[in-house]
Order: sequence, then C-alpha cells, then structure tokens
Amino acid sequence: MSKPANVNVDPLLLPFLQAPSDEEADTILAQLISQHADPVVKKIVGYKFHVFFRENNRAQNEDAEDVHSETVLDLLSRLTELRNNSELEGIRDFRSYVAVTSFRACYEHLRRKYPQRFSLKNKLRYFLRHQPEFALWENDESGWLGGFSKWQDKPGADSRRLNQLRDHLTDLEREIFAGGTAAGKSMNDLLTGIFNWTGAAIELDDLVGIVAEAWKIKDQPAREEADQPRSAPEDLRDSRSFDNAISERALLGNVWSEIVNMSERHCAALLLNLKDNRGGSALDLFLLTGVASFSQIAAVLGETDEWLAEIWNQLPLEDTKIAERLGLIRQQVINLRKTARLRLAKRLNEIGG
Repeated sequence: MSKPANVNVDPLLLPFLQAPSDEEADTILAQLISQHADPVVKKIVGYKFHVFFRENNRAQNEDAEDVHSETVLDLLSRLTELRNNSELEGIRDFRSYVAVTSFRACYEHLRRKYPQRFSLKNKLRYFLRHQPEFALWENDESGWLGGFSKWQDKPGADSRRLNQLRDHLTDLEREIFAGGTAAGKSMNDLLTGIFNWTGAAIELDDLVGIVAEAWKIKDQPAREEADQPRSAPEDLRDSRSFDNAISERALLGNVWSEIVNMSERHCAALLLNLKDNRGGSALDLFLLTGVASFSQIAAVLGETDEWLAEIWNQLPLEDTKIAERLGLIRQQVINLRKTARLRLAKRLNEIGG
C-alpha cells in the first residue's frame, strides 16, 4: 500500500495516514471519528434540524439520524481512500472539512426530500434580493424576513394575522387579489398582494409555506435552517488560546460587518479567493468562529446555500473561475478584490485608531 504524501494534510490525520498496519489505522480512525468528527457532525445536523442527539446517537427526528449516519459513513470512506491512494488531494483542515461535509449532507437530504419547497425557497431568496421594491433582511428576533424594501426597519407581521393568512389563504384569496386568485400570478404580483394584506414583513420559512400553499406546491414544510450565526462551539475551536480566539473573533466580526455592506461582486471577488497562510481557503474562519452562518456567507455572495455547499471544497477559486461566474474578465475581478481590500483596510484602521 502506497502511503500518501504529507503535503497539505492536517497534522491531526497523520497518525492515521502513516499507521504501519491496517489494524492500528482502524483504531486511530475510530478515535478520529468519535473524538473529532462526530461531535461536529452532531452539532451541525442538530442545528439544521433543530434537534439534540442523545448518547446512543438517536435524535427525535429520523431525517437528522439519517443525515448523521450518512455523513459519518462519508467521512470514513473519504479517510480510507486517502490512506490507500497517495494521488488524492489531502484534507488541509479536518474540522473544517467535517463541518462542510455535514452542511452539504443536510442540504442534499432536504433537496431530495423536499425538492419543490427547497427550490421555492431559493427562488424567493433570489427574487427578494434582486427586485428593488422588495428585500430580504435579518432580524434578531425573527431571523430572515421578506417584505417591501421600505419595511426593513419595522417588525414582522403580527402572529394572529399571519396565522389567519396561513390557515385561511383560500378563503382570503379574493380579498388579497382584488377578486382574483393566486393561480397564475407572477412572483411579483403574488408577493405584492400578500405583503399588502399583512402590512408587514413575513419570516422566510413562513413565506415559503404561504407561497407554496398559494401555488399548490405539495412538499411537506421543512424548517431546514435557523439562518442565524451562533457562537462557535468548543468542538469547532482550534488549539489556540482563548484570548487569541476572542481577539480573532472580534477582528473577524469587524471585517464581516464591512463585507455585508459591499456589492455582491466585490464580495465574490474577495471571499471566493480568500486564502490562509497555507494557501487554503480562509473563508471557513467566519463559519468556524460563529461570526457568520453558512447561509449568511451565501447571501453576501448573492448565491444559494446549495451552490455554496457544492463549491466549498474547491475554494479558493482561481480568478478566471470567479470571472466566469460573474460574467467579467479576470482583470475586473482583480480590480474588484483590490477595491474591497482597500476599503476593509481603511475601515479597520479607523476602528483601530
């Protein structure tokens, strides 16, 4: 058996990859999964499905249990392949790899099980972000809200009125759509009617359910995400001191607060090529420190969570690929990134000063 090269491989994996026998490798592999991978998988899958795993790996949700099992098997398979094939690209950051694998498994499971609603949610996100009279924004209390742009500083719809709309949409259609029905309405007309009736923004998952009901989309509802950043769990922190971790998180928080105010093109040019000191992607620092959620990173790029999950393991992207994605030439991408970096540097100097 050929041993894999140690270049660009997380040191955490080296004892497994260099184990002299398969028996010893199996023992180390079991420890890698139980001590370093499984806790991360449980936290992310639990986060996405709003459940907790008990000690026997059982959760009060069959979907969560299935995704947990699939992810662990995926990791076992990948690590075994790395040990057996020195030609495969190494894993530079194992915890990051586990986190992204877990996110991708969640999204793929939901995409398969709720394909129409999953697609509808992505369409709503795109529409709300790209039509000037509409908007999608984050609220500390309600998560992600969709509504008219002018409502972004206002609270979401009253729960009683929202429940009335949700439970009696068919009866209210003629009132909402001036004597008509939702059937055949464009996204613009449908949302205009709904928002005019509620008089306030609607939480994104509720909006998905309402639009699905209006358009007779039959997938069962699934709240697949919380869409809010959470503080980084202990399992996702590296071995640096707590003080250093806090300092880094504060810096990243300042950086992120500036990034979200940039255009999608500036964000793509900067983030999709963002590199750490080993040449790998530094984008996952925002995720692993809890500064930004996976969905927030996708949002500033103007992309869906599914797209980001698909390309995550390819990061950092070359400028030519970013240019192709944005419909630009390579030099334009370079210029956009330079502008973004200068803006960040200026703002951080102001904060530091």
